[in-house]
Amino acid sequence: MFDSRFVGTLMRQSLWDAPPALAALVKRVYVSMVGSRRDHSVCAVGRSGTGKTTACQAFTHTLLRQAGTTGDNISVERVQAMFTVLRSFGCVSSQHSDASSRFATVFSLDFNHAGQAAAGHLQTMMLDKWRVCQKTPGESNFLVFSQMLAGLSTEMRTELQLHQLPETNSFGIVHPTKVEEKQRASVAFTKLLAAMETLGFSAGEQKAIWHVLAGIYHLGAAGACKVGRRQFVNFDSAQASSSVLGVEGEEFQTAIFKHHLRQLLQKATGGPRLSAVQCVEGMAAGLYEEVFTAIVSLINRALSGPQLTLASVMVVDSPGLRNPRHSAEERAAGWSELCHNYLQERLLEHQHTHTFRHTLDRYTQEKIPVQFECPESSPTEVVSAIDQPPPQVRAADGDPRGLLWILDEEMVTPGASENGALERVCQYYSNAGRRGMRQCEQPLQCEINHLMGCDPVRYDLTSWFGLIQNNPSALNATCLLQNSSAMFTPTVSVPPLCRGLGGLEGSSQRSLQRNGTIRKTLSGGMAAIRRHSQCIAVKLQADALVNLIRRARPVFLQCVSAKNDGGTFDVPSLRVQLQSTQILSALQLYRTGYPEHMTLSDFRCHFQALSPPIMKRYASMFVSHDERKVRGHSSSHTQTACLWSSEPMSCFPSLCLRRWRSCWPSWIWTKRALLWAPVG
Repeated sequence: MFDSRFVGTLMRQSLWDAPPALAALVKRVYVSMVGSRRDHSVCAVGRSGTGKTTACQAFTHTLLRQAGTTGDNISVERVQAMFTVLRSFGCVSSQHSDASSRFATVFSLDFNHAGQAAAGHLQTMMLDKWRVCQKTPGESNFLVFSQMLAGLSTEMRTELQLHQLPETNSFGIVHPTKVEEKQRASVAFTKLLAAMETLGFSAGEQKAIWHVLAGIYHLGAAGACKVGRRQFVNFDSAQASSSVLGVEGEEFQTAIFKHHLRQLLQKATGGPRLSAVQCVEGMAAGLYEEVFTAIVSLINRALSGPQLTLASVMVVDSPGLRNPRHSAEERAAGWSELCHNYLQERLLEHQHTHTFRHTLDRYTQEKIPVQFECPESSPTEVVSAIDQPPPQVRAADGDPRGLLWILDEEMVTPGASENGALERVCQYYSNAGRRGMRQCEQPLQCEINHLMGCDPVRYDLTSWFGLIQNNPSALNATCLLQNSSAMFTPTVSVPPLCRGLGGLEGSSQRSLQRNGTIRKTLSGGMAAIRRHSQCIAVKLQADALVNLIRRARPVFLQCVSAKNDGGTFDVPSLRVQLQSTQILSALQLYRTGYPEHMTLSDFRCHFQALSPPIMKRYASMFVSHDERKVRGHSSSHTQTACLWSSEPMSCFPSLCLRRWRSCWPSWIWTKRALLWAPVG
């Protein structure tokens, strides 16, 4: 029950204020981060359309307001402007949401020693680079295209040659026709321009971004011949695209269709020859990758700071699990859904490992008896069916491996097809008796049991070879923009496998550590061998994301949807989502075991002042503390809580703790602290 004043306060709060439960979680994460001086990560998992992006944004805003900011580079307004820009350039409209994310983000807030936010760092991963040129049924293209077409000024529209729009576009970029849609897109474009001004985008940088987007739009209007010579269908739109991008028409056509040495090499080795449509789509995908990476670099330029930081809080937002059956669609899922669902499974595997395996392993190492059995089902089976690597570089044909590795091998095999790859992977996992994948009755279709079998998704492998093979047109996009007379290209050193990755720049210590983790993942092991493989790049980007948050103390936000499209309460869907989270098993382990623990070094830091002999003997070894502050947490000072032996504190068995309720702080009893008796 809330009084009228509290209700009035809630009514005056903005859209980004977190609900009470999320606000309590923000306070808990912040206090833990400042007290332990360790990095923390907050990761949202769940289906698509369950509000993960909204929860992450509300968490970030509440954290900034509770902790406060220092300096001019980081503020609530700039962070809100960052979310506005990312919404336009990385989200699409779908049946589940008006802005459904199609890229993964890791937004890190670095805090100084005063506990205030001193800098921000954004890292992005766009696993499906074909999203800009291949429209999924029931979804739109990226929101920025419709916003740009509806909100550009007359002068800028004339400069970009958008005063007369063609009726068709091969990329599915549609100009808003209804009055309400035009007004909504125009208002969103005005907010986008204001956000760019807040983040310090110069007029030349904004102009260059609109030139690239207009070039992509004209390229989609130009189209490509499906039979015969590799050329454009509409030469006027192709000329407009090259003019807007600031390159000559002959150079533009050569970069798209004529790949010279690469094509000769593919023909000599028996590799597949790209069609005209694939060449045009590859150029569009490469151009959008470049402009998206440049936008992330400009955002990091506005949020970065030179101050020394204490710890960081990383907020991880990724596309949710997508299943066409959630929208009552009869079609099968494609390559885009596989990439995003695979990343979601990797995050769920990280959650399962942290919640159950690491906790039980710590109990076993410390010889703590806990009566709990680890759940049999885990996301490991599905992850192995997708990305299990061969045991060696030249493995035998009978060794099982995941779908991504088989697609990569079949791609370079002369005469191979998607059907052969599907039969191989299904044969591996059917013979092994696993339940991660099975082959469907329909041709070129298989079913993967996502969410530990609770949400199976049917995939169609038709034309996947055209998506995963190396496209020279996408590689030529970088050179094309560098030679352009109207573009800008931020100088960022990017490893070869980092196409689709953004935010690999930064000069602060924390950002260099995060970038080093990603670079190490993408440049070592199999990454050096399969350097140009599109399939393995998806796995390596997921590895980089998991390795980035693995060293931090994780917090998982389970997002579920309780209503269907009609607005009624969907009990079966909610039951499936809760079952896949394994929340009951996690609660059972929480009540049975010891969820909160403290290392010996943290114990020294907090309670060494309770033992004056130890402080007197080892004062030079430890950081001095104010004894009054430490004793202020306890309810009585009449008894001694810690008894130390004559051996140094680094000897773990010599630590003897006795239960003194009148002396220990109250929060120690909530942790159910264990007693270690002295040896002998």
